[in-house]
Amino acid sequence: IHSFPSFSIYEFADPSMWVVHVGLTDQPDNGAQSLTVERIVYHANYRPKKLEYDIALMKLTLPLIFNGFVEPICLPNYGENFEAGTLCWISGWGATEADGEFSMVPLLSTKTCNQREVYGGLISSWMLCAGYLEGGVDSCQVIDSLMKCKRLYTV
Repeated sequence: IHSFPSFSIYEFADPSMWVVHVGLTDQPDNGAQSLTVERIVYHANYRPKKLEYDIALMKLTLPLIFNGFVEPICLPNYGENFEAGTLCWISGWGATEADGEFSMVPLLSTKTCNQREVYGGLISSWMLCAGYLEGGVDSCQVIDSLMKCKRLYTV
């Protein structure tokens, strides 16, 4: 779960509120699965209305079946650094392209993201910040402020 400063992940902590859909693509969804959630564990350091530690894990009631459409994600090694300008895939959470599901955006430096007109000092050195300062493709669709995103949750 990725939360947003306009509300709290605690509002979404009831596992019965969730169904996880995986393996959905723009191709025939032969490998799609829908699973219910048994438990949600949010980061112990998470605080509402902050950007830090806004992550949670969902334990599914049944294991996923890996099948070519559903596969584990590769995560970076602890302490791995990424240079500004590195292109990264984004998926879900808003505008990637007109009716798109994923796109690529460049990483921005912490210094750039902490400019007053961007995130105004809210980005810590251990966070990744990516997108285009001029707008367009992004993982969050700006509605009425830079920090507010649509309430559509996809992973």
